Amino acid sequence: PATAGGRAEEEPESAVASAEQQAEAEMAVYESYVLGMLTNFDSLPLDRIHNMLKMFVSDPPYDKTSAQLGGFLSKLCVQGKLGLTDTGEYKKS
Repeated sequence: PATAGGRAEEEPESAVASAEQQAEAEMAVYESYVLGMLTNFDSLPLDRIHNMLKMFVSDPPYDKTSAQLGGFLSKLCVQGKLGLTDTGEYKKS
């Protein structure tokens, strides 16, 4: 019983870890789109980036929420790839 319980605890953790890794990999696909947008525009608000991704990204289809995108863009800011303007818009670093 203890062994079975141990396995049961490990499986959900690895499933969560792989789900997080899969989500990060999916979002990484959108990084080049975001950087391309911000090459063409000096800065853009989250909503505009979100709407442009919904309109233009079809492979893989963009199906993230605005909150998920915001979290991803925040990670890009921490990594030094993006920055925020005084008005809260995203820009290339």
